[in-house]
Amino acid sequence: MVNPKAVIVHVGAHKTASTHLQKLCLANRDALAAQGCAYFGPDRLRGDLRMPALERTPRAIARKIAPFHAALQAELAAGQRVLISNENILGAPRPPVLADGGVLYPRAALNIDALLTALDLRDVTLCLALRDPLDLLVSAWGHQHMAGRPMPFEAFCDGLDPMALRWSELVARLLGCAGVAQIWLWRYDAYRDHALGIVAHLAGLAEGAVLNNPPVASSSNYLTGPSARAIAALPKIMATHPDATAKDAMRKAMRRFPKSADLPGPLPFDAGQRAEGAACYAQDWAALQGWASVACLSP
Repeated sequence: MVNPKAVIVHVGAHKTASTHLQKLCLANRDALAAQGCAYFGPDRLRGDLRMPALERTPRAIARKIAPFHAALQAELAAGQRVLISNENILGAPRPPVLADGGVLYPRAALNIDALLTALDLRDVTLCLALRDPLDLLVSAWGHQHMAGRPMPFEAFCDGLDPMALRWSELVARLLGCAGVAQIWLWRYDAYRDHALGIVAHLAGLAEGAVLNNPPVASSSNYLTGPSARAIAALPKIMATHPDATAKDAMRKAMRRFPKSADLPGPLPFDAGQRAEGAACYAQDWAALQGWASVACLSP
């Protein structure tokens, strides 16, 4: 490899505006390439390059990842910086893959090790956005409704200790991966104001580089979740339209009761829990800012 330190892997996390960041990179792919950064996002990693699930055996991963490996190595051999983005590297947006007990993404380090080994990469920079874990769980629960898998929130959180979830524990595990040199972090709640700067930093763009910025408020970019009213209306809509799938019924509910200031998202945690969770998240973020091999790209 010409420059192994120029491999940046954005791993999400889920429900932290990863889709918008990917759309931003895709809209600027030519501009990034012109400045020496090759971008591999979901359009290719779930398309022509077909990055495999990382729970497979090493031999199966190596076989299926061969096209991606070849494309990546060609860019590195040409002296390009490489930016990879795929939030499914960490896992999936539902327990126990999203979280189990008091641990976020319990398979994350195993998946990172498998990926970097299969791609022959070392000294990689990982990057991800962090979000209040309680908000993450609520958003991921809404995502399950949108995916056609509605369930009570208590069932979604079965086996979890939401108050014990800490990003610092995940970051420590990721830093322990043999191929990882450093980790860059930013807060989901700061992303809207820092999106262009974050992408420029990830891509290693020259100072003053101009990026095309898709509209941040677009639901197609931010994947706005369901309102509490839409979730409450779902059983009635499914009963009224028995031939509709759960996914289609959720779409009907979201069109009828779109999330807005007047129709907010669900709040399954009470005010005291939300306050405690927010305080723990703030303390976790403050601690991470002092870690070696960790850089924070947002306030």
